[in-house]
Amino acid sequence: MIPVYDEKTTWAIESVLSTRPPGFKEQKMNCPSCDLKLCEISAGGLRVLVCQEGCGGLWFDRLELLKLDENSHGTGERLLHGPRAEGVRFFRDVEAICPHCKTSLLLRHFFSRERDVEVYQCAKCGGFWVDSGELASLVNLRYESEEKQKQAVASYFKTVFDQRIAKMNLHIEDVMESARSIVKIFLFICPEKFQPLETSLQQKYFRVL
Repeated sequence: MIPVYDEKTTWAIESVLSTRPPGFKEQKMNCPSCDLKLCEISAGGLRVLVCQEGCGGLWFDRLELLKLDENSHGTGERLLHGPRAEGVRFFRDVEAICPHCKTSLLLRHFFSRERDVEVYQCAKCGGFWVDSGELASLVNLRYESEEKQKQAVASYFKTVFDQRIAKMNLHIEDVMESARSIVKIFLFICPEKFQPLETSLQQKYFRVL
């Protein structure tokens, strides 16, 4: 099935494609955390690069991010179910090169040691490197009840949305746009039944995404 996008999204995708030189081909990319080859996985109509059997990190190309809308919520949950190595060291506090550009450094938007989550972005190509950390474990572990599992996931999003993203400099237009993309990514990979609905960040900034 060929996806259909609205006029604004179609224009944005064509604008990105127009900046790529003739004969452009996607490069093989390595994980900026553990240096393993990233594997392409299709989920919810997007092509996402995943560090399988490594840290489990995800690379979202700017072109792919343009496809995300309110109909994408939960459609990328399969990205949380792949194999992930235990004890992989993260690259916090270390300058990491963008796996796509291979020349520019990744900018860290935020991280949480408590939740093992971190989000980076390349200022040059606009791609995002996301390690959702504890979210994959919370979604895949067995709980005494689904209600307790939902509470655990809700607590995770309180940390990520209200204590991390909300503290970004959202009054700056570029930062707000990055924050919007990050929220879209988390809503994309989070299973529908665990979607965060009552975080103060969403109530204040992102009621419709």
